[in-house]
Amino acid sequence: MTAAPFESLPGKDTRERFASLGIREGGETDLLALRTIARDHEVEVWVYFDGEVARTSTIESDLADFEMVPEADRPFMELRRFFAFMETIEPGFAAAMETRPVTAEVVAVGDREAFCACVLVPRPYVKVVVG
Repeated sequence: MTAAPFESLPGKDTRERFASLGIREGGETDLLALRTIARDHEVEVWVYFDGEVARTSTIESDLADFEMVPEADRPFMELRRFFAFMETIEPGFAAAMETRPVTAEVVAVGDREAFCACVLVPRPYVKVVVG
């Protein structure tokens, strides 16, 4: 698959564009597939380890609420950071997932404002829960 900007994917809004990639709220998806989607379409993927936090908060509020908590101790982590962290604990983690996929429930898709080169821009995101 050739990488394409998220905005050029089929669909009239963020929800439909994610659906064109097979990502739907309430559905399940593989973390390796999400890693590819994040890379190819420049979207944010947030992995949550606590379903209640994932379902009852926003990414912005979570980032503010857990600002002083070390990243490894938070109930969520951005997907790229999650893979990097897991590789420090278990070298070969990503490779092992090719034979033993890890799936996650898609809790939300949407847009949020995030800084890019010191400018706030809308960023599509996926919020998932593992466990």
